[in-house]
Amino acid sequence: MAELGGKPSAVTGGLERIASIDALRGLTILVMIFVNDVAGVVDVPWWMEHFFPYDADGMTFVDVVFPAFLFIVGMSIPFAIGRRLDRGEAPRVVWGHVALRTLWMLVIGVLMVNGYVCSDEGLLNREVWTILMYLGIVLAWNTVPKEPGRARRVLLGLRWAGIALLAFLVVVYRSKNADGVIQLRTSWWGIIGLIGWAYLVACIAYGFLRRNLAGLVGAMALMYCLYAADKVGTFDGLLLRGYLDFGSHIGGHGGIAIAGVILGIVVGPNSPVPSPRRRMQWAFLFGVAMVVAGWLIHRLAVVHPMFIVNKNAATPSWGLYCSAITAWIWIPLYWTMDVKGWTRWAAVIRPAGENPLFAYILHPMLIHMFAALALVIGVNPQAKLGGSFAMGFTRAVVTAFAITWFVGFLKDRGVRLKL
Repeated sequence: MAELGGKPSAVTGGLERIASIDALRGLTILVMIFVNDVAGVVDVPWWMEHFFPYDADGMTFVDVVFPAFLFIVGMSIPFAIGRRLDRGEAPRVVWGHVALRTLWMLVIGVLMVNGYVCSDEGLLNREVWTILMYLGIVLAWNTVPKEPGRARRVLLGLRWAGIALLAFLVVVYRSKNADGVIQLRTSWWGIIGLIGWAYLVACIAYGFLRRNLAGLVGAMALMYCLYAADKVGTFDGLLLRGYLDFGSHIGGHGGIAIAGVILGIVVGPNSPVPSPRRRMQWAFLFGVAMVVAGWLIHRLAVVHPMFIVNKNAATPSWGLYCSAITAWIWIPLYWTMDVKGWTRWAAVIRPAGENPLFAYILHPMLIHMFAALALVIGVNPQAKLGGSFAMGFTRAVVTAFAITWFVGFLKDRGVRLKL
């Protein structure tokens, strides 16, 4: 455990950090960067892309990546929020932290979404605006040391510079499909924003139910009931419904995050399942139960399309299948790292697991930097490497590992994003 930070082995007591959760998070981010990069490559096989057409019944491994991260967000909550509550931190402070963290994720999500529809006719063209937006995020949310000194003063100054830069970018932003003084719009919340909503739902469920596993399973089921209610028009006409899809954003994604909370409690502090072997058995059977539930729900697809397996619609069967797959992937990681103590192999993915936000935004930032370079030199080197599947596949693998290494390199020098 010492190799990944935190206290000694979670299996032997003093449980604060589980190495396998960090590894699972890092692996998910690594695969997320890979699939995002390989998506623009020529002749990509169908199983390396999101299931198509996007409203069809089915999924590929690519469709498991995002929900896997939602599941891991849920797994971390009993450690992060639970630890705060267990040590007697005032509830208003804890929930203030949850609310602020959710808000920041929504803000970052909205900024990223608007980059897709940024007009080149404004003060800054799309590429420059987007690159500066990512730079502003890095500066504004970089970790500032608590200890007084020069490093703290410098990083605080950079944080305020990042906030000022983002405020400037909001004012000068011009959209392809909006008008007004401020043209940022919430057409959807972006991946980071969707994670924020699911995080909030899972925190609320955990806050009310804590280690009540039966209650949390009921909360997960309730989220999927909410999904169904939304899809038959229960919430149509509500003002908030125009900005928030209760079924997908709260119900579907929230259900996945709560499933992660459940497994996090099983493996976390004061676990009701103290034996590592029993924990792995529990996780396996939990996955089996979710697959069976997903299959039964999927059988109802002949009644209504809400019951198909579909990532874009965040359907219940998709969420249950993906939650089960993620739980099953965690089992061998837990056995290898937390039971056997074999952690050195994970050094290659550890940086992405410890600094996931930075790893995630660095890839699109890099893409826009290459696009900006193309405006100057007339050719995009990154796009050129996607001209064949062999080159593009290699490019995606190298890019994923290079970003992971670079994030670790910067983290060792004090650059770590934290909301």
